[in-house]
Amino acid sequence: MAKFHSALHRRKTIEELSDRTILESIELITFSRNDLHEYKEMFRELQQKGVIVTGAFEGDLWSTQGESSKILFRFDCELYGEVNLALKCYTVQKIYNGIKAQTVRLNVAKIKEAIRITRGFRPDYLSHLEDAFNRFGMHKQFTMATSIREFLAYYNHPYSDAYSDLCSIFNTKVSNVRELPNFHDILLFDHALDEYFNTCTTDEEKLKFYPLLLWWRITRIIPMRPVEFYSLRRDCTFKDNEDRYWMVLPRKKKKSTLPGKLEITDTVQINQEVFEFIEDYKQLTSAYDSESYYLISYKAYRKYVKIKTKEKAREKMGAFQFINIIDRFYDEIVTPKYGDLERIKPGDTRHFAFCNMMLQGFNMLTIARIGGHNQLETQLHYHKHLDHFASSFVHHAAQMLRMNRKKLMRSNWDVGTQAIIAKSRIYRLDDFQETYKVENGYCTDHPSRCQVGDCRFCEYYLFSPDDEQKGLAWLKDCSNLLETRIKEQLELIRYVTKSMNYDCTTLTYQQTGQEKLSSACNELRRLMDQKAMVDSHLLEDEL
Repeated sequence: MAKFHSALHRRKTIEELSDRTILESIELITFSRNDLHEYKEMFRELQQKGVIVTGAFEGDLWSTQGESSKILFRFDCELYGEVNLALKCYTVQKIYNGIKAQTVRLNVAKIKEAIRITRGFRPDYLSHLEDAFNRFGMHKQFTMATSIREFLAYYNHPYSDAYSDLCSIFNTKVSNVRELPNFHDILLFDHALDEYFNTCTTDEEKLKFYPLLLWWRITRIIPMRPVEFYSLRRDCTFKDNEDRYWMVLPRKKKKSTLPGKLEITDTVQINQEVFEFIEDYKQLTSAYDSESYYLISYKAYRKYVKIKTKEKAREKMGAFQFINIIDRFYDEIVTPKYGDLERIKPGDTRHFAFCNMMLQGFNMLTIARIGGHNQLETQLHYHKHLDHFASSFVHHAAQMLRMNRKKLMRSNWDVGTQAIIAKSRIYRLDDFQETYKVENGYCTDHPSRCQVGDCRFCEYYLFSPDDEQKGLAWLKDCSNLLETRIKEQLELIRYVTKSMNYDCTTLTYQQTGQEKLSSACNELRRLMDQKAMVDSHLLEDEL
């Protein structure tokens, strides 16, 4: 089995040990004229597979087949000698190893710009590149510095150390991770959506926002891209002979022919509730789209969601139409009751789903296949959300625990009352028939039946200290310790999932690694539950 596959590594099969196991060598590649025959052979293979459409290795213009159009590569740096040939070999190696042609073209463009600025990376032009970096925006600084360092490490240029040192100054990435909406606002949206459908009295009311409900229910579980949701077929679900429910996603399922690439899956298991929601929606829209290829009815959208612009008839829902539904739900339902909230975007639920799967202990191979990634590394982008996602979960759980003590059901829960609830005690000692004095409070169950050990983690604990400041400090110390342990546990989960051995060819993974990952995630949930219980006792406006 192989770990992460770099775009500038080369793999060779040494021996086939069995039908499912091979012995491979993996070497870091650097440019050498002695290897030109290998690059030309890779170029021919890419031509045979239809990846490179036009051009010859010796020529200065190639075209590759992108997802929707051809992508051109122009190698016009002959003036600077061997660097132009090295750039061709660099391009072939990256495309051959599975990097998208569009991504490689962007890398090559940055490298070519640097070549021209530095006259082929001459030592007396180092300051010219530094001046150029200082003129660029932070995003271009990062992308250009990253591309230059990778190319020079591959090319092994005589002045690569000096240029790499310069690039390292600008090699700090500006975070481009999507900022997810405030968790409090997400919960209010969820509550408003449930409340709306629980109080609908007509089919017309349901159809007006039914696509929103389907999106919210499906894409928080399955990390689906918005365009995949809009493109779901009307017959996308089925029930098998074992009474399991499945959904077929609008993805091209095909075997990977390139090293390090995954075969993504187009069929995932769903629960009965989601299946029944879809069946109900199909029944309600049968008068409009009984013969439509797509699940989400554009005709129903046009009937129940009025739009100001003259929009041409379409076969299916698109991004513009769906964002229109989201905005109208906020304008008509959410804002009048809860005020202006941060609005959820169509792509946000994909992030929620990835984070949920990670915290549940799904390994990277499983997540990548379900999420439609053909490379394991792609999902590392979502790991940056885990800390925020975990702390938001604890915050919400702590609120709910406090409110459950007061027997407030979700139907009349107003999250905006958090500050009010936090300022008053929820229970008094005389509310219980029997109590037993314990540290900084009372046990409302008999201590002999205790299965928790630490009162702060127990649902039967009544926080009622003789010295309130001392008692609060006791709780806060525990909360802070748990917060540190949760962060450590998240780091452990990241480490375990990235360190597991994955075989992208046979779609298998290291079983002992999965056991460690499952154990780490179980421990994380235990720590999160404990912190939520402790925080639910704290009498601060912000738990």
